[in-house]
Amino acid sequence: MRRTLILLGIVWSMAVQGQVATVTLGDCYRLARENYPRLRDLSRQQEISDLKQQNLGSQWNPQINLNGQATYQSEVTKVSVPIPGVSIPSPSKDQYKLYLDVKQTLYDGGLTMAAKMTEQSGLRADQQSLEVELYGLHEKVNQLYFGILLMVENESVLSLKQEVLSERIKLLESGLKNGMVTRRDLDLLKAEQVLTAQQIKEVKAERISGLGALAILTNQNLSEETRLAEPETGVKSESIDRPETKYFELVGNKLDWNARQLEKTRNPKLFGFGQAGYGRPGLNMLKNTFDPYYLVGVGLSWNILDWKQTSRSKRVLEVQKEMVGTQRANFDQNLSIALFRAKEAIGKSEQLLKGDDELIPLREAIAKNSASQLDNGTITSADYIVDLNGLTQAKINKKSHQIQYYQAIANYNTLAGRP
Repeated sequence: MRRTLILLGIVWSMAVQGQVATVTLGDCYRLARENYPRLRDLSRQQEISDLKQQNLGSQWNPQINLNGQATYQSEVTKVSVPIPGVSIPSPSKDQYKLYLDVKQTLYDGGLTMAAKMTEQSGLRADQQSLEVELYGLHEKVNQLYFGILLMVENESVLSLKQEVLSERIKLLESGLKNGMVTRRDLDLLKAEQVLTAQQIKEVKAERISGLGALAILTNQNLSEETRLAEPETGVKSESIDRPETKYFELVGNKLDWNARQLEKTRNPKLFGFGQAGYGRPGLNMLKNTFDPYYLVGVGLSWNILDWKQTSRSKRVLEVQKEMVGTQRANFDQNLSIALFRAKEAIGKSEQLLKGDDELIPLREAIAKNSASQLDNGTITSADYIVDLNGLTQAKINKKSHQIQYYQAIANYNTLAGRP
């Protein structure tokens, strides 16, 4: 039993090692986002906002200041009129004071609450700005992903051509021995075989380069054996859900709260205050000794005239909001153009694929007929290579159009905000 389990474990291990990793376009989107260095700034922005909110909230806590001073003055207040039987001492020219000031806000006109809402709206706008930046990764992924898929398909077609050339060379080598073909015909095919091998190496190098860039972008170990899955076909949705749209809304909301905060600065503010201290003299200026003292009270502050500073600042915010609206209109216009072109690219690829389906059977028939004529010695290798290259190019074109079709759909969905 134990031996059986060990054998099963070995077989399972070999099967796992033999599996080829498959990566989807959706995986690359997700991994590229998770690996983007600035993604961590989302939590940092939240932390900064929380600290600012705490500072704003602390404005309702009592403000306590400890103050002290020692002074010497050239003259002090004296009572120069003599009063019989009464001696009024004069204060000392050196005076000392140590006191504690306490101030407590009782009503701030809603300024702190407006400041908190302004901070929250600013945080949401900043985080959405980062989301816009993160969304730009989709375009990079699309370029790399479909570029790799195109190289894979081209390499497959060229490898198939290489196999056909190898078989044809074997036949011509036999024909050369029998005197049915010339050495030139055989050398032409071998030269084409070498050229095709070079093309395969070039395509493979581009594929490996693309995989390397995609591996860095997604922080994944993508080897030469990694398989990229073909994405699903079909336009997913006609609705638009771009992060920029929400960003413009949040920026406008932030400007609205800035305007409200400005309004609150004009409201009256009520506060309580107190002072407790020890000094010479105390509150009784006619008592020239060190004494403790205190005082309490209520204060009112109201900026009733600011010479239209607030109204001008609000107008600045209104103009900024108008500019945000202009930016959004410009974005919507450019997006509409891009979506129209992307949709046309999908239609173009569909038409090209239909043409490829008609062309390839014709090219296959031509290449097959040329191969037969070459075997019979009625055409040269150069003529056969022309027809074989025509078939190869037709197959490469179809693969290219197929990948372009997939990419056009992915680009459309990315533009629409629904990749």
